[in-house]
Amino acid sequence: LIGQTQVALTRGRSAEHYFEVLQSNLEELERLRSIINDMLFLASADQGSKATQLTHASLAQEVAKTLDYLDFILEDAQVQVEVRGDANAPIETAHLRRALINLLHNAVQHTSPGQLIQVDIRDEGDHVSIGVTNPGAPIAGEHLPKLFERFYRVDASRSNSGANHGLGLAIVKAIALMHGGTVFVRSEDGVNTFGINLPS
Repeated sequence: LIGQTQVALTRGRSAEHYFEVLQSNLEELERLRSIINDMLFLASADQGSKATQLTHASLAQEVAKTLDYLDFILEDAQVQVEVRGDANAPIETAHLRRALINLLHNAVQHTSPGQLIQVDIRDEGDHVSIGVTNPGAPIAGEHLPKLFERFYRVDASRSNSGANHGLGLAIVKAIALMHGGTVFVRSEDGVNTFGINLPS
């Protein structure tokens, strides 16, 4: 970032060139800001931060609102999302939506155009679950327990350079723990499912 700016200033350039450099720098600064904010959030979670402003809400409605927010991304990726089931649970709305955004982003990144992502909401009695499933290459069993760790990558094929920084699923886990819940992942029969369990 610094080097690119220094090179641009070494000689006279056109206004168009300076605009391109500034645009590139802005994108990189926004990416760095996102990483810093995510690290601060995780640091707070590490200190035992809990979800305290709980509202009893319909999870299907929260998923629907999140899908509205992601409408442009889903349209651009040319994927459809099907939501099945519903359950009520005490949640901190902003945190849950952040977790849902990250789960759906993860699914979109690994779903080919024209394919379907499924969101399954289930009432399991003492807890509720939200699972986001997408068709994709199988993930080896030894990787599954590590996928919610910070910066963990299975391989280069599951890493979109510049599109994410490897903290999305770690934040999902942190939000689940803040609610007293857990996370889960399954890879079987040509589909991968990432999700959260929350107390009901």
